[in-house]
Amino acid sequence: MLKILVIRFSSLGDLVLCSPVFRELKKVFPESHVTFLTSKQHGQILDNNPYIDEVTFLPQRETFRELNRLAERLNQQSFDIIYDIHRSLRSRWICWNLKSFFHRRPPVVWKINKRGWQRTILILWKLNLLRNDFSQREVFLHPLQSQTSQPLACQTELFPSSQDKTTVKNFLRENRLDSGRLICIGPSASVPGKRWPLSHYQSLVSKLLSEKWQIVLIGGDKEEESKRLKQYFGEDICNLAGKLTPLGSAAILEQARLVVCNDTSIAHIAEAMNTPAIAIFGPTVREFGYFPYLEKSVAIEVNLPCRPCSRTGKGECKITQKRLCLTSISPQLVFNRVVQITQSVM
Repeated sequence: MLKILVIRFSSLGDLVLCSPVFRELKKVFPESHVTFLTSKQHGQILDNNPYIDEVTFLPQRETFRELNRLAERLNQQSFDIIYDIHRSLRSRWICWNLKSFFHRRPPVVWKINKRGWQRTILILWKLNLLRNDFSQREVFLHPLQSQTSQPLACQTELFPSSQDKTTVKNFLRENRLDSGRLICIGPSASVPGKRWPLSHYQSLVSKLLSEKWQIVLIGGDKEEESKRLKQYFGEDICNLAGKLTPLGSAAILEQARLVVCNDTSIAHIAEAMNTPAIAIFGPTVREFGYFPYLEKSVAIEVNLPCRPCSRTGKGECKITQKRLCLTSISPQLVFNRVVQITQSVM
């Protein structure tokens, strides 16, 4: 039996985008045993995946000694292939250790191309050496695609548990929410530079409520935007931010007509559940590979000479009118896109 080790530690969105790898590995190597090495903090988003045979977690104390111990344990499984979908210092160290044992045939290592220098050139000098249509999910699949002539599918997928689905169904029933009229809103982001203004979200939600849409907020438990929107609208909207597991969020997104959010993992989770996403992009651009993928999804952005200004949205805005890339996207424009999508999926 072919034994394969897949490595990806974070982030939540990247883990969702690498979900096709496991399905396609089983398609190409049906008799393989796939072990997934990930972090406890983020890896739970891929719980219940039927194409993953075994999960191993990164040590909480990520010292070289602990990483070496992990490599020793992994080496006992005699992997044939290591699929490094992260290419971080930690993953490279583990790969190097697994290849350095001389008492058996070392594994073959497949690794992704992070396209780091191309991104840097685009950010610093605005010289575009990246393909516009090259999604990050294709980047993750490329090492496997190079090994087979059969086309690989890029569709992401997640597998909420029966408990997650029951929790969501009970929530919908208790709050008298109709999935046919439900829109999820993800108003925050881990990086402040990616956040569409809260006042814009307030205007958008007001427009949606006036059209009888039902609104549920989703996100993390420490996100102030969801709390402030809930305070502003009161009982007119529901707030599930921080109240669900990542797969619980997937379960509620599966019931929604669509989601409106920033450039965050929420868009990727929604699409993995086949729910269209309207994702608002500011400092980052399509060429980085994180634009929505589904045909009915939409990315909203404005063309400015300063974009992109960073890989992840970190850092201070350097133009006089701060975050014009986000502030100039009007609530009416986003509302119009909501109307277009909901009419097309009816």
